[in-house]
Amino acid sequence: MADDAGVMDYINGMGCAGREGCKLLQKKLLQQNPDIYLGGKQALNEDNTNSGFNRGHLNPNGHHAVPSRNATFTLTNVVPQNSTLNQNAWNKHESKLTSLFNANCHQAYVLVGAIPSSNWIIKNSVKRVNIPEYTWNAYCCVTQNGRPILSGAATALNTELNVVVERTLDEMVDFLQQFSDAPVNELFNVNANLRVF
Repeated sequence: MADDAGVMDYINGMGCAGREGCKLLQKKLLQQNPDIYLGGKQALNEDNTNSGFNRGHLNPNGHHAVPSRNATFTLTNVVPQNSTLNQNAWNKHESKLTSLFNANCHQAYVLVGAIPSSNWIIKNSVKRVNIPEYTWNAYCCVTQNGRPILSGAATALNTELNVVVERTLDEMVDFLQQFSDAPVNELFNVNANLRVF
């Protein structure tokens, strides 16, 4: 456990319960191993403190039942998100998806991501966490037989404009292609029997 990634792997492997349980376990491990440097390869809570941004979940906790939603509170699942966007339009979008999934889907497959920008949260003159230009998600709902029935996607510019743009999956592929030198293929692979895999 020479670095922060090793500590977090160890903590997650121990199955700590919830945000507070993980914090307590991390504190205990650091007291027992004071030579471990946290923050070398992973964001820290302090990076977000007084940054002016919310900790925006990529994989929203509201899409999960208790206790599995506890896993969404890790720093590897959050990005600095404009507070107006996070608390308003993006929150409404996530809630809308939760209702859609609960009402229509036997199972929902969801992809999430962030498009990096040239802006960073800087602490002690060090670039710590990239502030994404966009956050995005895409989904595909399937029946009990695995047949796709609903799909869609959305993007949000990470600003106070507070706008979520809903897209088709094809539109999302085109959107993502703007930011990638490698080809962006279909987001959900559907086989000849119309089953998502």
